[in-house]
Amino acid sequence: MIIQHPMLWCAALLMAGIGVGLLFPLPHYLPLLVVAVVACTLARKTRHLHDVLTLLVWFLLGCSRAAVAPFPDHKAAGQNAIAQKAKAVQASLVARLERSGVAPRTLALCSALVVGKKDGLEHETKQAYRQVGASHLLALSGMHLGIVYGILYLLFVGRLRHGKWRWHALPPVLLCLWGYALVTGMPVSLVRAALMLSVFTIISLMQYDTDPLHPLALSAIIILLIKPDDLLSISFQLSFAAVFFLLALWEPVSERFPTLHWTVRLFAVSCVATLGTMPLTLFYFHQLPLLGPLLSIILIPLTTLIIYLALAAMLLPSAPTGWLLNNAEALQQRIIETVGNIPHATLTGIYPSLATVALIYGAMAIAIVRLRTRGGTAEYAR
Repeated sequence: MIIQHPMLWCAALLMAGIGVGLLFPLPHYLPLLVVAVVACTLARKTRHLHDVLTLLVWFLLGCSRAAVAPFPDHKAAGQNAIAQKAKAVQASLVARLERSGVAPRTLALCSALVVGKKDGLEHETKQAYRQVGASHLLALSGMHLGIVYGILYLLFVGRLRHGKWRWHALPPVLLCLWGYALVTGMPVSLVRAALMLSVFTIISLMQYDTDPLHPLALSAIIILLIKPDDLLSISFQLSFAAVFFLLALWEPVSERFPTLHWTVRLFAVSCVATLGTMPLTLFYFHQLPLLGPLLSIILIPLTTLIIYLALAAMLLPSAPTGWLLNNAEALQQRIIETVGNIPHATLTGIYPSLATVALIYGAMAIAIVRLRTRGGTAEYAR
């Protein structure tokens, strides 16, 4: 059962505690946490009581961390210095890309896709992507870092993971992952992805099989312990909801249908991610693009191509690469505009209540538990 995944329950209770602590910041959480830790230690020989007390410890840890969390109005000096250096590196990379002869609209799109610099994007472009349900392509996320990680895995991890020199692959991979996250300004979605991929790389090199939900839960715990108010961030909520549903549902689906064509798999992945974020999307944005999953079959491979070409142009600016980028961007823009002109492609004016959203996610959680339990797919190494 999914309840056998302790890391997931620890993360869930931590999130619940942070939510309570943010709503009701009281000074009594810390003494209660100390009492719970002592009781948990004393009850370590009683399994069920120890498990309950462990979850209580994580809940009270979230309450305590949120209750004492500062909410600064400005970034610390160190963060400002890092941000300034990141902007300088971004400007340098964008300048190298511009030397390839890309058009202004292509330059703006590539800058947003690769380094998270969205200043040059026109409002009409953002609105067009939002209308067809593709605005997530413009915001740096785990998908973008995963595309970059694909190259790193082929160059380092895939070649060395079964050899005696496998641990030599870890430094360049971590350096590239976290260097990229720093250059892009450390958005929470990329921090989550960098944490997950770092843990995944270490596990791969250890040749240890574990549930991919564990790195997700661990990254959530680290992020929220450092900055608990990120729990209220729309980016955090959408990012973790999408990845959780992908990891929780994709393995049972892929095991049941192992011979699916890659286009069908891509469509299924997009549907699962859309399902996981749909309640939040309706709650915050009050619209539902109906053709988003189908459009992803075309846009995700095309976006991957644009990102790889943009990275190549930033490393070695050349006119042929710039020409390819201009044509790929023009094709993507034409597809988005065509889909955006389809009548009733997006449902608007939907205003679900917070209670409705909570009930939907509760029903989804029950369905996930039943699916994973029935298929016996939740039995992983702890």
